[in-house]
Amino acid sequence: MISNLFVTGRVITTGGRARVCLFPLLSVSQMEDMSRLSFIKPSPDVTLEQEKLLAVKNEVTPMYFGKKAVDSKTVRLVSGLSLVMLFFLLALLVQTSSVYIHFPSRSQAVSTLEVSSTEDLLKQLKENNLWEIQSLAEVPAVLLNKFPADLSTLDATTQKKAFLHVLLPAAMIALSEVEVERTAFEKILTKFAQPPKRLDFGLSEEDYSRFVGLTQNEVFFLLNLCRKYRAYEVADLRRRINPVPVSLIMAQGALESSWGGSRFSLEGNNLFGIRTWDNGGIVSAGREDGKALSFAAYASLLDSVRAYILMINRGPAYHDLRKIREETMNSLALVNGLRQYSERGTDYVTDLSQLIRSNDLHLYDQCVLARKDGLGGKVRLASLANPQK
Repeated sequence: MISNLFVTGRVITTGGRARVCLFPLLSVSQMEDMSRLSFIKPSPDVTLEQEKLLAVKNEVTPMYFGKKAVDSKTVRLVSGLSLVMLFFLLALLVQTSSVYIHFPSRSQAVSTLEVSSTEDLLKQLKENNLWEIQSLAEVPAVLLNKFPADLSTLDATTQKKAFLHVLLPAAMIALSEVEVERTAFEKILTKFAQPPKRLDFGLSEEDYSRFVGLTQNEVFFLLNLCRKYRAYEVADLRRRINPVPVSLIMAQGALESSWGGSRFSLEGNNLFGIRTWDNGGIVSAGREDGKALSFAAYASLLDSVRAYILMINRGPAYHDLRKIREETMNSLALVNGLRQYSERGTDYVTDLSQLIRSNDLHLYDQCVLARKDGLGGKVRLASLANPQK
């Protein structure tokens, strides 16, 4: 065995002196072609000078892990894979940190009308089966974006009927959204091992351990719901995520917007006199006290109804109404919880009650929304930034 091994060497001249450099012992088979020496990986005993020499021959920059030389191709491969994994990890973290759920917008599933005059308005209402509506009728999901500017030119009876029958489908669609939110909320609550009394979204492990078994979408849905209704107690959320009678929506809309003919209704789709403290509102004319008020503007009549329902459901001023609602959905009883809606207080409540009775608005509470457009399976989270009364 020893006879088959020999030492190779090379004479190197350094500083005028000849020096013999010995390479590792090699077998006869390995030394058949000395030209292949540059492709032989150095053993652990190879000196640093020899490694550099081999690297120069192979045109490769030597790489080290500590004091040990490593293959540069392997290092690059591992580095590339690490970067790819880091990229996917960051993408996953960014996705899971978002609190917005992109549910389909319900308004995209219904017909939307644009009218330029009262003549066109009446024509569209009749063509879409919204002019003659009886109690227990199935109401088509047809929306009007805004009232025509000449609405007040109609006689009082026709204007009232047109106003109510334009508002009816918008009110019913907005209420159906609340009902779907409530159904989804109750369904998610059944997935908890123990029914929670409060939904906490802190940073502690204990807070999030309670959500085990829920999907990411369900957790974010609960978070959005708590922010939207400004409540984290489950009992309080149940009191707030509730519909209000159509007759009450109609009565307040009629009273606050003068049956759709007010300036705030025609210019900003504001049917309920909802004020705003943000820029971009509609400024009122000067009052006796010299103070101008700013009223909210909405993109559509439907958005105005959504804002009103949300205001009633979460506003501190309407706590009494929500308490009454736990016992009854009769609009004549609920109006007693609206004393703070107007500076007129009790007189305002009396006017609402009279308006509901004289126009038989309670008959509209018995109507149902047509489901041919597939509204039933969609959830739309309304804006969290709606102004309050």
